[in-house]
Amino acid sequence: MDLNVHLPTLMLLSIAVNLLVGGLLWAVYHLRRRQACFRLWALACATFVLGSLLAGARTLVDLPLLTVLAAHLLLGASPLLVLAGIHSLMGVSATGTRRSSRFLTVAGVVYVAGLLICFHSDAILARLLTALFSALLFALAIGRLLTIRRKPRLPFRILQTLFAVHGLLLMTQVLVIVGDRAGLVSVDLEAVLTLILANHLLLASATAMALPLLAFTEAERSLRFLAERDELTQLHNRRSFLQLGAAALDRAKRARQSITVLMIDLDYFKRINDRWGHDVGDQALQMVARIMVEELRDEDVVGRIGGEEFAAVLNTNDRHEVEAITARLRRKLEERGQIVNGLPLHLSASIGGVATQPTREDFSDLMRAADQAMYEAKRKGRNRVELHSLVT
Repeated sequence: MDLNVHLPTLMLLSIAVNLLVGGLLWAVYHLRRRQACFRLWALACATFVLGSLLAGARTLVDLPLLTVLAAHLLLGASPLLVLAGIHSLMGVSATGTRRSSRFLTVAGVVYVAGLLICFHSDAILARLLTALFSALLFALAIGRLLTIRRKPRLPFRILQTLFAVHGLLLMTQVLVIVGDRAGLVSVDLEAVLTLILANHLLLASATAMALPLLAFTEAERSLRFLAERDELTQLHNRRSFLQLGAAALDRAKRARQSITVLMIDLDYFKRINDRWGHDVGDQALQMVARIMVEELRDEDVVGRIGGEEFAAVLNTNDRHEVEAITARLRRKLEERGQIVNGLPLHLSASIGGVATQPTREDFSDLMRAADQAMYEAKRKGRNRVELHSLVT
């Protein structure tokens, strides 16, 4: 079987694609408030291009320091920069956690030391080291992508698939080289490695093109977040909360289940603004938002629907469970609201709640009923919970 491909043409095409995509990512970096992940991915394309050019110059010049050592260091740095970009996207340091940072440091030192030892006398062994190091980086990148819970998932799945194929191809290259050195296989080593390199170049180009897809979906996600979130507290704003609440009610009706709607209003909040100023009031609202996120469950919907008014949708109507949740929430607000940033605010909240029957009510009806329950808590002395129509 003829394994020969026209490698120079393929390399030029791959270099051109990576230059174009790298330029696009660099432009996105400047347009997206200089978000570091796009700069790192643009640099990954640049190092891949430079490393490919130096490696391709091996047939023209006899300078192993450039065409082997520098080329492989650049090609090894490319997936490292991709991984650093993923870490930046996640909001962690470029090297990840402390454990992964130590692991990458050790792996990098071993890789560079190995290249320094063999680059002048054994270019094939240098390729083996680069393949091993790159496969390790792609495996780590897959693990990092799996921990990102952002939606839509399609760009992440595409990158995971490309990284997995990258890793398998690189490990195939390692096995072929080891098998040839050990006399376990009898193949045209250079032809097989050329074929693997050709596929690797295609995959590198595909990966470079997948990164802008992630950039655009991230931009869309950010815009949606800004449209759906309250700027001060980062909770759902009124419009988003009403949409999500109505959707939760529709799901509950289809499943013939029930939900509970809570209204939470801070007591005498105007006094806090009048006495301490709106900056202190904003800090208090942010603290309340944090407490609600901490005390309610991930599947619950939490929003700020007015100045000092919050709301929540609980995916339950079990009276004992709702009583426990609201009592804990009221207590936490009172305890942590006594002193806020060193100031005696004595913050508290009145909470009203109402549950729906499986086939009745619109969400707006539930909001009104919960609002009435909250005002009843106000009339009865504030800093208390009133629950209406809960199924026992």
